[in-house]
Amino acid sequence: MNMDEEFVKYIFSIIFWLLKSFYYSGTFLVIKIFLGIYAGLLFVNVVLLLFQRGLAENYRRGRFGMDIPVELVAKKSKTKKRWGEIRKLLQSGNGSLYKVAIIECDNLIDGYISKLGYSGNNMDERLENVLPGQIENIEELREAHKIRNRIIHEENFQLTKKEAEEVVDKYEHFLRDHNVFD
Repeated sequence: MNMDEEFVKYIFSIIFWLLKSFYYSGTFLVIKIFLGIYAGLLFVNVVLLLFQRGLAENYRRGRFGMDIPVELVAKKSKTKKRWGEIRKLLQSGNGSLYKVAIIECDNLIDGYISKLGYSGNNMDERLENVLPGQIENIEELREAHKIRNRIIHEENFQLTKKEAEEVVDKYEHFLRDHNVFD
């Protein structure tokens, strides 16, 4: 080894010794404690900010591109149960119950569309405020809602089981698009 290499080794050994001494010193312990407390406070601050901004809403908005109502995301079993009851009405063989099933579907979906933030006093107005591309099957929902309006406003409106199932399927398509029936 030549003199330059020994000198470099000596300098590195001194630097290593200084760093090792500093690492085990009381000063570095104080710095570590201070930085640990600071990191903890930053973490708590971030968590509180996320809750204040609405973490669940941000998650739903990020995942689905919009703020999905809690009923569509978290209360799927309740929606599925209600949907099963609506489907049972279609199995009854009674034309009046077909109409009730469609009205129930419309009420359920209207509640969700309202919670999605679309303004309006009724389902017609809310559906008109939906821009193309915001809800994938908006035209199906409009068609299904027209049938619901005919049920309500036309006294002698008749509906076959097949027609009723087609209308209910249009409402179900909305729920499937929003992952209620995974």
